[in-house]
Amino acid sequence: MESLPFKRYNEPPEEDKLLKRARVDPKSNTEYEPTCVLFLRGLSSNVKEKEIIEICSEVGVVEQVFLLRNKCQAFVQFDSVEAADFCLLHFSRNPAFIAGSRVYFSYSGRFEISKKSDEPASPSKILLLTITQARYPVTLDVISKISAPYGKIKKCRIFPRNCGYQVVAEVETIEQATAAKIGLDGQHIYSGSNTIKAEFIPTPFLVSEKPKIEEVNEEDVSNVVFLHNMDSKVTPDMVFNLFSLYGNVLRVKIFFKRRDMGLVQYEDHQQAVSAKNNLHNIPLLGQNLLVSISRNSFINMPSSEKKAALCKDYANSPFHRYKIAGSKNFQNMFPPSCVLHLSNLSDNMNEQFFINLFSEQAQLVAFKYIGEGRRMALVKFKTVEDAVLVLVHHHNHNINGRYLKIAFSKANF
Repeated sequence: MESLPFKRYNEPPEEDKLLKRARVDPKSNTEYEPTCVLFLRGLSSNVKEKEIIEICSEVGVVEQVFLLRNKCQAFVQFDSVEAADFCLLHFSRNPAFIAGSRVYFSYSGRFEISKKSDEPASPSKILLLTITQARYPVTLDVISKISAPYGKIKKCRIFPRNCGYQVVAEVETIEQATAAKIGLDGQHIYSGSNTIKAEFIPTPFLVSEKPKIEEVNEEDVSNVVFLHNMDSKVTPDMVFNLFSLYGNVLRVKIFFKRRDMGLVQYEDHQQAVSAKNNLHNIPLLGQNLLVSISRNSFINMPSSEKKAALCKDYANSPFHRYKIAGSKNFQNMFPPSCVLHLSNLSDNMNEQFFINLFSEQAQLVAFKYIGEGRRMALVKFKTVEDAVLVLVHHHNHNINGRYLKIAFSKANF
């Protein structure tokens, strides 16, 4: 098998020709180093730039598109090399069709798409809201409420992103859009989180021949996340322990022939988005785990016994954290850190006990009891990777009839 021109992924699928040779010209033997700019060929002559943006936005944040219409080709610039890598991998396994034509992706050899002008976009009725530090889900209802003081939204589309969310919203007039941009830019939807960056988008982006309200049906958005770049030693229970911190996990599947890939099914889309936002690119067993929203909405259980060992149903698990609406667990959902919160401790679980328990995974740096009765504690490790490793091995661990509960903490001591 021909070696990859980069080292981010272990080995490509056997049918993955694009990852084996990242070429601009299929007749050329030139290979290019990975950059954030990809080359697209096979486009139809009537393709629109917004159609390219929409399909590429499924896998990452698109910063620029340069369309060579007379050659049926284009360049797409993502916000990171990792996003471009993932786009290349995703569409090599899931063929992309734009305007009815099969499109092929490859590396471009370019580091960026040169701009003709750095001037900001002219005011229009359409806004792009980029929402970062997203600790809470962004829905149509949320966007409608924050936009209400400036005008009624005619159209709206919400895109989950690695950085949080991107929202394309159209209001009735340019004056309303201008007021919304000024009023929302730099604001927080919630105290200290869900920060908004507001920009104008050229009017043709959302306009169609017959304008109509385009709503996102939350029930039609996937509740399954796709995992890639996993170590072969990762098990379904380890995946469950980690991903159950951000929602109620129903099923976990690791692909039998591709142990570096897997799927996690949640109860709803918002839980899947929360997991993606918090766990994408975290270190796990020496590799950075890549997480994205899957096009699948359900994980089928395999019939083969060999494959069944890598696919587990957790629908009736007693370890779901979010069974009760309004539970405090929703307020204690934090991104990975080097500090872990331990709960459900027994009397004999002191600092030395945890030093011994965690010694196979990592060295404990600090220990501190919190609360009354010594039933909870904080433990600190040198790195986030150490904390993740301890959590996936020991969360829900049965110790003398008590199940140890572990979660990431925002504390620092």
